[in-house]
Amino acid sequence: MDNTIQQLSRKERERLFKRQEIIQAAREVFSLRGFTSATLDEIAEKAEFGKGTLYSYFQSKDELFDTVLADMFEEFVSIAAEACSDPEKEIEESYTDFARALLRHLFENYGMYYLLIREMHKMEHQSHFATLFPNLLLIIAEPLKRNLPAENLKENAAEQLGFMFLTLILSLFRSSLHILGQRHCYEQATTLDLSSDEIQHQIDHNIALLRQVYFNGVLSMKKTGNSRHT
Repeated sequence: MDNTIQQLSRKERERLFKRQEIIQAAREVFSLRGFTSATLDEIAEKAEFGKGTLYSYFQSKDELFDTVLADMFEEFVSIAAEACSDPEKEIEESYTDFARALLRHLFENYGMYYLLIREMHKMEHQSHFATLFPNLLLIIAEPLKRNLPAENLKENAAEQLGFMFLTLILSLFRSSLHILGQRHCYEQATTLDLSSDEIQHQIDHNIALLRQVYFNGVLSMKKTGNSRHT
């Protein structure tokens, strides 16, 4: 158990546990129904709490939904930090670890990914998101700053190249679902109907594409430095 949680009183731990139960239930209901169609009654039933209990933690469906989206994005940040913060790792190792972990997370939570895409406009006005997104870009940019020549990273190029890598991962994941015929599945289920072996195959396939498109393209700057191609 986390040391910070252990230091809380029993009452505070119980309250934190209930809050997380509500957030998890909301995540499942929003993923299945979408923000507009989901109701607090459904979320309360899923969490096995009375509707009044929800209001003791969240003032509205909008506030609860904002919390769900913020938690999702924090998961992205945690995945990036774990993969990209080791100063001993080369760019390709850091980015491969990040891509593998993020792709697995997306495949295992793909309903929430679609929900995030649908409702991204709600996050753009969140103060929480305004802090998390720049932090995510800084974390992803770190392996580039550590390993690429400084002359290739002028004018925030590391952040741009890191963001490019993130969007490639998301695009490859989304295209995988389309190819698999899983369009708009957030309206039908909260889990992807693929075996663990099939998910691993999709991850490996997408990593191979990332190597071709990004590692052999952007990262060639490390090898060429200031050289110009004629």
